[in-house]
Amino acid sequence: MRDEQGNVIYALGKEITHGTNNEAEAVAILEAMRYCVDNRLANVMLQTYSMLMKNVLERKWGDPWNINEYVEEIKTLMEECNVRVSHILREGNNLEDYIANCALDSGDFEAQGFAQLDSNSRRIVNSDKSQCSYLRVKAAKN
Repeated sequence: MRDEQGNVIYALGKEITHGTNNEAEAVAILEAMRYCVDNRLANVMLQTYSMLMKNVLERKWGDPWNINEYVEEIKTLMEECNVRVSHILREGNNLEDYIANCALDSGDFEAQGFAQLDSNSRRIVNSDKSQCSYLRVKAAKN
Protein backbone atom coordinates (compact mmCIF):
# COMPACT_ATOMS: atom_id res chain seq x y z
CA MET A 1 0.00 0.00 0.00
CA ARG A 2 1.23 3.44 -0.90
CA ASP A 3 -0.15 6.89 -0.32
CA GLU A 4 -0.61 9.62 -2.95
CA GLN A 5 3.11 10.49 -2.88
CA GLY A 6 4.20 6.88 -3.35
CA ASN A 7 5.22 6.41 0.28
CA VAL A 8 4.79 2.86 1.57
CA ILE A 9 2.21 2.71 4.34
CA TYR A 10 1.90 -1.08 4.52
CA ALA A 11 3.50 -4.08 2.87
CA LEU A 12 2.59 -7.74 3.24
CA GLY A 13 4.04 -10.80 1.59
CA LYS A 14 2.69 -14.26 2.31
CA GLU A 15 3.98 -17.63 1.29
CA ILE A 16 1.32 -19.51 -0.66
CA THR A 17 2.13 -23.21 -0.69
CA HIS A 18 -0.30 -24.31 -3.37
CA GLY A 19 -2.47 -22.82 -6.11
CA THR A 20 -2.12 -21.05 -9.42
CA ASN A 21 -0.73 -17.61 -10.22
CA ASN A 22 -4.34 -16.44 -10.65
CA GLU A 23 -5.20 -17.65 -7.15
CA ALA A 24 -2.12 -15.91 -5.74
CA GLU A 25 -3.07 -12.64 -7.45
CA ALA A 26 -6.68 -12.93 -6.25
CA VAL A 27 -5.55 -13.58 -2.65
CA ALA A 28 -3.18 -10.60 -2.81
CA ILE A 29 -5.95 -8.30 -4.06
CA LEU A 30 -8.33 -9.66 -1.42
CA GLU A 31 -5.81 -8.96 1.37
CA ALA A 32 -5.26 -5.45 -0.01
CA MET A 33 -8.97 -4.71 -0.16
CA ARG A 34 -9.47 -6.00 3.38
CA TYR A 35 -6.72 -3.64 4.54
CA CYS A 36 -8.34 -0.71 2.70
CA VAL A 37 -11.75 -1.34 4.22
CA ASP A 38 -10.38 -2.02 7.72
CA ASN A 39 -8.38 1.23 7.58
CA ARG A 40 -11.18 3.26 6.01
CA LEU A 41 -9.27 4.15 2.85
CA ALA A 42 -11.94 5.74 0.69
CA ASN A 43 -10.17 6.24 -2.66
CA VAL A 44 -8.17 3.29 -3.90
CA MET A 45 -6.18 2.85 -7.09
CA LEU A 46 -5.71 -0.89 -7.49
CA GLN A 47 -2.90 -1.72 -9.91
CA THR A 48 -2.44 -5.29 -11.10
CA TYR A 49 -0.30 -6.85 -13.78
CA SER A 50 -2.93 -9.57 -14.17
CA MET A 51 -5.11 -8.64 -17.12
CA LEU A 52 -7.43 -11.46 -16.04
CA MET A 53 -8.01 -9.88 -12.61
CA LYS A 54 -8.45 -6.41 -14.09
CA ASN A 55 -11.14 -7.58 -16.51
CA VAL A 56 -12.86 -9.80 -13.94
CA LEU A 57 -13.01 -7.00 -11.36
CA GLU A 58 -14.31 -4.56 -13.97
CA ARG A 59 -16.99 -7.17 -14.79
CA LYS A 60 -15.85 -7.45 -18.41
CA TRP A 61 -15.10 -11.15 -18.01
CA GLY A 62 -16.75 -13.85 -15.92
CA ASP A 63 -15.15 -15.18 -12.75
CA PRO A 64 -12.98 -18.27 -13.26
CA TRP A 65 -14.39 -21.07 -11.09
CA ASN A 66 -11.17 -21.58 -9.12
CA ILE A 67 -11.06 -17.98 -7.85
CA ASN A 68 -14.79 -17.27 -7.71
CA GLU A 69 -14.92 -17.22 -3.91
CA TYR A 70 -12.09 -14.67 -3.72
CA VAL A 71 -13.50 -12.51 -6.49
CA GLU A 72 -16.95 -12.31 -4.89
CA GLU A 73 -15.45 -11.09 -1.61
CA ILE A 74 -13.20 -8.62 -3.45
CA LYS A 75 -16.19 -7.17 -5.31
CA THR A 76 -18.13 -6.84 -2.05
CA LEU A 77 -15.21 -5.01 -0.43
CA MET A 78 -14.81 -2.79 -3.49
CA GLU A 79 -18.34 -1.52 -2.92
CA GLU A 80 -17.16 0.01 0.37
CA CYS A 81 -14.45 2.12 -1.33
CA ASN A 82 -14.09 4.20 -4.46
CA VAL A 83 -11.85 1.78 -6.40
CA ARG A 84 -10.23 2.29 -9.78
CA VAL A 85 -8.60 -0.80 -11.28
CA SER A 86 -5.77 -0.44 -13.77
CA HIS A 87 -3.30 -2.71 -15.51
CA ILE A 88 0.41 -2.18 -14.85
CA LEU A 89 3.39 -3.81 -16.48
CA ARG A 90 5.44 -6.11 -14.28
CA GLU A 91 8.35 -3.63 -14.46
CA GLY A 92 6.15 -1.06 -12.76
CA ASN A 93 5.52 -3.41 -9.88
CA ASN A 94 9.07 -4.19 -8.74
CA LEU A 95 8.38 -3.81 -5.02
CA GLU A 96 5.50 -6.27 -5.13
CA ASP A 97 7.63 -8.81 -6.98
CA TYR A 98 10.49 -8.36 -4.52
CA ILE A 99 8.24 -8.79 -1.47
CA ALA A 100 6.58 -11.86 -3.01
CA ASN A 101 10.01 -13.42 -3.60
CA CYS A 102 11.07 -12.61 -0.03
CA ALA A 103 7.96 -14.40 1.24
CA LEU A 104 8.74 -17.42 -0.93
CA ASP A 105 12.37 -17.52 0.23
CA SER A 106 11.99 -16.63 3.90
CA GLY A 107 8.32 -16.84 4.88
CA ASP A 108 5.74 -14.15 5.56
CA PHE A 109 6.86 -10.53 5.36
CA GLU A 110 5.12 -7.50 6.87
CA ALA A 111 6.13 -3.85 7.17
CA GLN A 112 4.18 -0.96 8.69
CA GLY A 113 5.73 1.75 6.54
CA PHE A 114 9.00 2.59 4.82
CA ALA A 115 11.19 2.38 7.95
CA GLN A 116 10.36 -1.30 8.44
CA LEU A 117 11.35 -2.27 4.90
CA ASP A 118 14.72 -3.87 4.26
CA SER A 119 17.38 -1.95 2.34
CA ASN A 120 16.50 -3.55 -1.03
CA SER A 121 12.82 -2.66 -0.60
CA ARG A 122 13.69 0.93 0.31
CA ARG A 123 15.94 1.19 -2.76
CA ILE A 124 13.07 0.00 -4.98
CA VAL A 125 10.67 2.50 -3.41
CA ASN A 126 13.12 5.37 -3.86
CA SER A 127 13.72 4.34 -7.48
CA ASP A 128 9.96 4.22 -8.11
CA LYS A 129 9.46 7.63 -6.54
CA SER A 130 12.14 9.14 -8.80
CA GLN A 131 9.71 8.36 -11.65
CA CYS A 132 12.42 7.20 -14.03
CA SER A 133 10.96 5.74 -17.19
CA TYR A 134 11.28 2.06 -17.93
CA LEU A 135 12.35 1.47 -21.49
CA ARG A 136 12.53 -1.77 -23.41
CA VAL A 137 14.90 -1.66 -26.34
CA LYS A 138 15.62 -4.48 -28.71
CA ALA A 139 18.48 -3.89 -31.11
CA ALA A 140 19.05 -6.03 -34.17
CA LYS A 141 22.45 -6.65 -35.70
CA ASN A 142 22.82 -5.99 -39.42
